[in-house]
Amino acid sequence: MFFQAVSTNVGGAIGRSIDIGRFSEYGELYQALAHMFGIEGQLEERQTKGWTCLYQDDEGDFLLLGDGPWEEFVISIKSIQIMSPQEVDQKFLQKLGGGLASRL
Repeated sequence: MFFQAVSTNVGGAIGRSIDIGRFSEYGELYQALAHMFGIEGQLEERQTKGWTCLYQDDEGDFLLLGDGPWEEFVISIKSIQIMSPQEVDQKFLQKLGGGLASRL
């Protein structure tokens, strides 16, 4: 069994490591993350609870956790971030730069 430690945090404040090799699909990973941070049942219902799971890939891009095939995710993941809607908006506005952000 291989071990791939990935740094994980909630709201940029709490950081932990998790072995992605322990899991075989996104559902298992979501459950483990929720348990790790004491937010059981809140990650699966992101529209009602407000949490969004993003991951950073090996190219530095942030993507929604669960949007691609599991096998591609496992080989490209560098970190996971669990963010509130406000944090997601802020992260993407910063990435877009001042042009679009200044018009909103």
